Amino acid sequence: MKIAILGTGSVGGILGRRWAQLGHTIRFGSRLPTSEKVLQLVADCGPSTRGTTWHEAITDSEVILLAIPWPATQEALGELGDLGGRVLIDATNPLTADFSGIELGHTTSAAEQIADWAPTARVVKAFNSASTKVMADPVFGDHRASMFYCGDDLPAKAMVRELVTGLGFDPIDAGPLTSARYIEPLAMLYIHLAFKQGWGSNCAFEVLKR
Repeated sequence: MKIAILGTGSVGGILGRRWAQLGHTIRFGSRLPTSEKVLQLVADCGPSTRGTTWHEAITDSEVILLAIPWPATQEALGELGDLGGRVLIDATNPLTADFSGIELGHTTSAAEQIADWAPTARVVKAFNSASTKVMADPVFGDHRASMFYCGDDLPAKAMVRELVTGLGFDPIDAGPLTSARYIEPLAMLYIHLAFKQGWGSNCAFEVLKR
């Protein structure tokens, strides 16, 4: 797939590297595409990867990964304008500034807000409930970390499921986009366990079924 990654931080970086290794074409969208950080990231990912502006990154993309800080999301999507029916993976979490909680929940979610801000995109929530260490390697012996995803567009969800599975996760379809109201607080629980409870970021959720 042709994937545009908006955000060159830890989430965008690790997913971009892994998808590039799997043969996907990656475009890192950045406000500073020629910065040392972006150039190093591109070099790490290989020849199928380029660093560009946000608009250039999404021009011929099939999928867009939104991996920027929550406070910058509305402005960024406003700048991008019409996304032309592209699949938009929302990997954000609406965390408060001090990481003590989330700004939205129960009656809406970050994913639903993003769908309102980007009405021409097909929004799927994913990649917000695991650490970058787990994204780098979601296999724990005989077990695979679960990755929850949700959305209202079935073909878009199928594309995201393929990307999730390719990384080695156990994909868990959580239903419509409104289920992000549950997935986003789950990410807050992960942060609590990993950092406040001292588990560390090399832990993951797993769903067991009989």
